[in-house]
Amino acid sequence: MKKLAIIILVGASALSAADFSGIWSGKGGKEDPRYGTVPATAQMTLLQAGASLGGTVKLGNGKPVKITSGNVSGNHLSVVLAVKNGQVTGSLTQTGAQLTGKMTASNGEVYDFVFTKN
Repeated sequence: MKKLAIIILVGASALSAADFSGIWSGKGGKEDPRYGTVPATAQMTLLQAGASLGGTVKLGNGKPVKITSGNVSGNHLSVVLAVKNGQVTGSLTQTGAQLTGKMTASNGEVYDFVFTKN
């Protein structure tokens, strides 16, 4: 009976741990004080190893940018990208089958995205 209880607990904890690995397509936009939200698309290719996260992020038709650091905590993930004039930090939360959050550039640009796993 103890073995069954342990197996159930271990299985339940494994099921509750999110795995963000895969390709995620995002729709959203850049926040602009003059024009409101300017539509944008993005794609994230993520590879999760425990609490660490790596991969790339591509904005629109641009080239993929490597994630320089990333981590996962429960249903929340954060990433940092090195870009030409600084960095971009992303903070996203899983809600159902989607990741929702913001990507903020060091120059002040803010993008809101909703990502869906392909």
